[in-house]
Amino acid sequence: MSEFNLIDEPWISVVTDYKGNTKLVGLKEFFKNAHTYIDLAGEMPTQDFAVMRFLLAILHTVFSRYDSSGNPYEMVKLNDKMQQIEKIYDEDEEDYEDLLMDTWKNLWQVGEFPEIVEKYLETWHDRFYLFDGKYPFYQVTKDEINVSKISKANPSMTSGRNINRLISESGNKVAIFSPKYDKDNNKDILDYDELARWLITFQSYTSLSDKVIFGKGKYRASKGWLFDLGGVYLSSDNLYKTLLLNLLLVNSVDTQYNTNIQKPCWEYSPLEIIDKYFKSPIIDNISELYTNWSRAIYINDHNPNNPFAMGIVKLPDISHEDNFLEPMTVWRYNNSGPNKEKFTPKKHQLQKSLWRSFGLITKTEDANEGNLNTGKRKPGIIEWLNHIEDYIGDELININAVSMEDDGNATSWLPTNEVVDSLSIEADIINDLKDYGWVVRINQTIDKTKEVVDKIFRSFVIDIKKIRNIESSDYVSNYIESMYFELDKAFRDWLVSIDYEDNKDEKIEMWEIELKKLVINEAYKIVENAGLRDFMGIIENDSIKNIATAFNGFMVRINKNLKGDIDGKFQIKALQ
Repeated sequence: MSEFNLIDEPWISVVTDYKGNTKLVGLKEFFKNAHTYIDLAGEMPTQDFAVMRFLLAILHTVFSRYDSSGNPYEMVKLNDKMQQIEKIYDEDEEDYEDLLMDTWKNLWQVGEFPEIVEKYLETWHDRFYLFDGKYPFYQVTKDEINVSKISKANPSMTSGRNINRLISESGNKVAIFSPKYDKDNNKDILDYDELARWLITFQSYTSLSDKVIFGKGKYRASKGWLFDLGGVYLSSDNLYKTLLLNLLLVNSVDTQYNTNIQKPCWEYSPLEIIDKYFKSPIIDNISELYTNWSRAIYINDHNPNNPFAMGIVKLPDISHEDNFLEPMTVWRYNNSGPNKEKFTPKKHQLQKSLWRSFGLITKTEDANEGNLNTGKRKPGIIEWLNHIEDYIGDELININAVSMEDDGNATSWLPTNEVVDSLSIEADIINDLKDYGWVVRINQTIDKTKEVVDKIFRSFVIDIKKIRNIESSDYVSNYIESMYFELDKAFRDWLVSIDYEDNKDEKIEMWEIELKKLVINEAYKIVENAGLRDFMGIIENDSIKNIATAFNGFMVRINKNLKGDIDGKFQIKALQ
């Protein structure tokens, strides 16, 4: 029996106004009114990222076949299910790419989605039932996980508290600060709309703690494609614009993907999907990538009033090496190891603000930070932003980062925390790629900021550690992270204040003055708490080093590297 169709039933949580009000909408209502919604409002940012990619898969599928007026491209052959049945001929590739760009430009100008999106969804209506005897959404039927096909008598079982990443509780470890109480199995209760969102999220961020596989032979299992990404996406002031900014219809760098047929999971049966995963770890189209499964999931007769449980079987992993079909990640070039001389996705670091990785986003810095022999690779979504610069002008863009932190255990890879950050910047700033344009100058400013913190300020703290004979290995790193914390808001405010027409030298000098104030102020906080031992100091290289000489040396280096007239105790006190 078919139940809860995602096209008609409300399940996508959206922000409807700047007071923070939210509502649930189905796919039909979502695409009809996306321009009136501000943002997604799921339980957590990683969930919103996974759901957004599902929504983008629908748009990539539709607009790879139809233009903004709902007319099929003349070189695309379709069946009565609106499904592309033949690849674009080589001689039509250039014309097809031009038409795709025209479609994107027209969609941006019109400001709302055409009826062809709803028509496509209605054509595939039977594939969007959360529960169905033949095509359950993001799931398999019982036949696909028959005992003859899997390594054990039954699939691994996962409960509601496991799929709900706000809890992520196992049978061996209780989540102390759970958003749900445990009485009457409440942690395992999932309503239909919750289940739909968490199902998409689970297929994207899974782990490796379950044991059951298909067959008896070993294979590299997926832990969820998004689990390994340092996710990067763009956003604006409404969901329509956000989706358009991430709708990479034409890959201007890796053009071999542009004419491939889009193959979202709902256009195939569960058996066809599993067979495809075992035939090849390579995916060649973005809709299939965005709707990739990490597990064959079987849900039997779910009642939202009863504890939820599902059976899962591991599916093969996607190839990570040089997989430039993926546009929403930062990249690491591997100089050694099994992926030597290949790029692989690089996860974001929990304690590192996104602006400190600005060079990774804009391809001016390598992922190993400073190795001149290391390749550089810009996220595809930023290449796309550069590609559409003529259409979006000075639109204020948010560059968003999202990753799932893991427990570091290679046998489980359990999700433990989210890494979430964003930067606001005018599009024409991020698209100014000239030799002395804004991107280069901002990166130079960030490099100088990191040099001041990681070398000059760090050297001062190391001196204090020696003078005080402190053995803690965390002493220096704690001060460095505290320094970056103090700089964080100031740098973001400076970045968003940049206007394309600003004088670059003057604008950068403003930041250097602010940086100088903040760093000196942090150093002086240490000086203010000095004791007798600090002034007595230590003997180093036949001379006395104490807190006064360390601070004086620090000030000499600061004044040499940064502009501004801040100097001495009186001026520092004036800042406090």
